[in-house]
Amino acid sequence: MKKLIIVRAGSTDWQSDLPTADESRIQGTVPLPLSQEGKETLRNIAEVVQRENPDRLYSSGNESSGPTAEFLAHLCRLKPKIIPSLHELDCGLWQGLRIAEIKKRYGRAYKQWCADPTSVRPAQGESLAEASLRIEQALREIQEKNHNKTVVVVAALIVAALIECILTGTPLNQLWHIAQNHKNIRIFHLHNHVSLVCSAAPGENPLFKAS
Repeated sequence: MKKLIIVRAGSTDWQSDLPTADESRIQGTVPLPLSQEGKETLRNIAEVVQRENPDRLYSSGNESSGPTAEFLAHLCRLKPKIIPSLHELDCGLWQGLRIAEIKKRYGRAYKQWCADPTSVRPAQGESLAEASLRIEQALREIQEKNHNKTVVVVAALIVAALIECILTGTPLNQLWHIAQNHKNIRIFHLHNHVSLVCSAAPGENPLFKAS
């Protein structure tokens, strides 16, 4: 794999309603269709993706990343491939709830999760460490199948940020900083076509450079 393009899953009606912070909902793995706004944004993203001449496009096939991959693949004339382990962080009982309700029911845990996402597992959900492990394995699988290829991965917000943390050796406790600054599309160039080392230590020169 010579180049990895991360496309963040398109917005749904939950985002398009422009809720306040407390009125917004945690989607997690809940499957939702793209909003019209999400489709319009993807048309612009598709123009950037096409200029990179991608060879493959992957997604988990569920939540909003599945519909995003299908829509983007049609625009870019690619056949979307599914790797289920690319699914969004499973937020368990928090999924579908408004932030205000999560604060009321799980106030202490949610506050700690916001301060350090590695320190808390959402009720009946998965930990960030567990999610990171399956994403690392998915990236290895993608790389092994796509030597010297340009690959697009469509991912929901937290997984998109997790991939960036893995590629750059950023500590997982910095996930929210990465997520807040994550663009709709990020392009990573693999240095010297070396193997992907998913466990790069913080501060090491990353194998990828972003554009």
